Amino acid sequence: MREPLYLRGAIWWCRVRNRHGGKHRKVSTGCKDRRSAVARWQELERESVTPAHQAAHEARLGDALDERIAERKSAGRAAGTIDMLTKKARQLTRVLGSEARLSRIDAAAVDEFIATRLREGAKRTTIQKELSTLRGALRLAKRHGKYPYELAAVMPLDFSAKYKPKERALSEREIERLLSALPPKRAAVVAFLLATGATYPSEVTGLRKGDVDTVQWFVRLRGTKRATRDRRIPIVDFARGWLRRALPFLPFESWSNIRRDLHLACAEVGIAVCSPNDLRRSVATLMRARGVEPSLIGAFLGHKDSRMAERVYGRLAPEQLAHLLEERLQSRGTARVQRRAK
Repeated sequence: MREPLYLRGAIWWCRVRNRHGGKHRKVSTGCKDRRSAVARWQELERESVTPAHQAAHEARLGDALDERIAERKSAGRAAGTIDMLTKKARQLTRVLGSEARLSRIDAAAVDEFIATRLREGAKRTTIQKELSTLRGALRLAKRHGKYPYELAAVMPLDFSAKYKPKERALSEREIERLLSALPPKRAAVVAFLLATGATYPSEVTGLRKGDVDTVQWFVRLRGTKRATRDRRIPIVDFARGWLRRALPFLPFESWSNIRRDLHLACAEVGIAVCSPNDLRRSVATLMRARGVEPSLIGAFLGHKDSRMAERVYGRLAPEQLAHLLEERLQSRGTARVQRRAK
């Protein structure tokens, strides 16, 4: 057999079987090193004779990600989920290349993607979501015969986001100090987030006075992250004062520097800094301290189940846990005494 590799200038070229029959094709390997050129020639040979490699040779990463997003849309996923997938897909195509062939997305390419994102300072939780987006796109491509590798051999098995739930929740005393440090229109937004557990800005933008019912004490929140986020929630008794404080300022003005302003206000009154999501966690924790079950807290916050409330939003301080335990033990002791008296 004639030598398939030959030099043309400083670049190795090769002869590859024609996938449509006929004479061999002459293709540049793009390599100056012979060993690398041999590996590239072998890959080109596989692409020309194996349908899966041929399809992967023609398929591009950008198209595979677009197909994944379209598939999720057709499955009825919420707008927030689609937006997240779109953002993660942008990072994948930025680093790996929108025109990258799926035949080149192997374990080495994925490992290099992870290394690049870590060098760029991306959080492990962010990278994990990007890898999940890539895995979904490659799984769909494989189902359509456009991806030649086994996902288990390509995607990392031991990459962990090492997620640690945040625990910051404001006490009622801290809440009053924070509200006092903010201008009235900003304090109104904070009070609304505390009363409703809403996510800022997605569940607050576009809010109208008609969404608030102070007769039966319900608020309509039009969240988009998932179907359960579009909901009508009750306002519990201890939170109604916060809602009254917010009402005169509806609809709210845009607050682009909310995190910075909250940090400054917290520093001014001498409490630990907080974020908008910490306000959401605060109302959940206050509910939990009053004995509300995680399943009800999850429904209030728009979660699919109680797991997030148990892990993140409904965590109790030791003092709150002690109070609840004593309260439960006393109530059960009273019930036993009443049964004996009968």
